[in-house]
Amino acid sequence: MDVNIKIEISHSFLDLNREEWNRLVPSDSLFQEYEFLAGLEETGCIAKSDWFPVIVLAKQAGILVGALPAYLRKDSYGEYIFDFQWANAFHRAGIPYYPKLTVAVPFTPVTGSRFLLDPNFSQSEKQELGEKLRSSLKEYGRKENVSSIHILFCKEEEQSLSESSGFAPRLSHQYHWFNRGFQSFEEFLFTLVKERRKSIRSERKKINELGLQIQTLTGDSIHKGHADFFYEFYQDTHSKKWGQAYLNRTFFHKMVEDFRHRLLLVLASKPNGDPIGGSWNLYRDGFLFGRYWGALEYIPNLHFECCYYRLIDFAIEHKMERVEAGAQGEHKFLRGYETVPMYSAHHIYHEQGRSAIESYLEKEIQMERDNIAAYNSHSPIKSLREG
Repeated sequence: MDVNIKIEISHSFLDLNREEWNRLVPSDSLFQEYEFLAGLEETGCIAKSDWFPVIVLAKQAGILVGALPAYLRKDSYGEYIFDFQWANAFHRAGIPYYPKLTVAVPFTPVTGSRFLLDPNFSQSEKQELGEKLRSSLKEYGRKENVSSIHILFCKEEEQSLSESSGFAPRLSHQYHWFNRGFQSFEEFLFTLVKERRKSIRSERKKINELGLQIQTLTGDSIHKGHADFFYEFYQDTHSKKWGQAYLNRTFFHKMVEDFRHRLLLVLASKPNGDPIGGSWNLYRDGFLFGRYWGALEYIPNLHFECCYYRLIDFAIEHKMERVEAGAQGEHKFLRGYETVPMYSAHHIYHEQGRSAIESYLEKEIQMERDNIAAYNSHSPIKSLREG
């Protein structure tokens, strides 16, 4: 590794260069792109929820060659790898748990590269640079007297390398759909057990019989008005289920303005043309990510059509590799999404706290491995059941 690499800390994405940053982002990690991260900051979404950027930058001859975007946190909301029990245990012991540092995309439980490294570097250079970024963040956390560092929804390799640097691994799971070279939705259905094929066909038939207009929109077919529709859908979902909406209307407008080339919207409208619901998704190359859903009134099976089946249709048509539809997922599992591991890594500065959490994680990891195997052994995907 070139000794001339210099480390800097930035506290705003808006101070960075869009092109330099995006050059480092792999195609399966689009939520790390400048437009998304800067959009969350510029529209006030992260400030409202206490995500304070701590961006570790590596520069070589003044050129950005590596980055580790982290956030200083005073709570754990919007992270989806839950550590509230850890915080409570620290509190009971009289040890401050907050502030902490979180390496993740705010409000976005999606796997991606957390260490953004120059694609022209060799593998060994990338590993060395990643360690330099990681040790720099650890030193920053030590100076700021944080309790811990949490690298969430990272790649498996990033977890492994972090573990060798004193981070404890953690395992959770999600449900993802994988394209096995399907030429049609029907071909995909034939990989499922008979009762699930029948159920899915029935769900799609019932939606089709309602006479709804369901559009899949990308690129220039998306306009400012769609931002308003989908913000209303998003608000409706959170008011009914989650209680707290992290994103604001300005953010949706910002994404249509600056990130339209990554958007895929599934919009359902009544026969008279009035929008009734839909899903807000993002994609890049072979990867499609479902994010936000909502409907202004309950229509049976509309959620499945907009959030799962239309995305699978699009992925098959465009020969995409994978569809991820976010956290949770019993509905996804029953509709041909596979149970897959999610990786994270955690560094606890307090020695006794670290020992207790690492002991807990060892047991949790084995439990999660057993859960993943058990889910897939009962999957509607025939090959997983047989395997």
